[in-house]
Amino acid sequence: MNINATLLGQTLAFVIFVAICWKWVWPPIIAIMEEREKRISDGLEAAKKAKDSLAEAQQDYDAEISKAKAEAATILEKANERAAAIVGEAKNKAESEAHKIISTANKNLEAEINKTKAQLKQDLGQIVVDTAQKIIGEEISVEKHQKIILEAAERI
Repeated sequence: MNINATLLGQTLAFVIFVAICWKWVWPPIIAIMEEREKRISDGLEAAKKAKDSLAEAQQDYDAEISKAKAEAATILEKANERAAAIVGEAKNKAESEAHKIISTANKNLEAEINKTKAQLKQDLGQIVVDTAQKIIGEEISVEKHQKIILEAAERI
């Protein structure tokens, strides 16, 4: 094989081309590739942090929801207890008022009964006096009248 000047020129041109590429072209390409690799790595790391942060936020959310549900249950239980207490107090107060009303009514009824008995005694006494006057045919004095009323009242 003959090595001629063309082959030597091509080889020399190729070596110069590789040296130029090695000196000025290859380093920026390598730098761009390293920068891109770093950005991808940073993006993956940020995604992992975001995923971890999301998981932590979900746990916090679940904990807060559980806490809120527990607080709501406690508040509801206290409200039910308070409502039961209010109903109990109202019931006791109503029973007390009913007893007072019944007691007052009984006293009033007893007073009316006593008043009616007294009125009946007077009326009976008057009837007795009138009847006695008719039977006896004479007027009865106030003293006799009182005496007859008392005797009639005692018999009743």
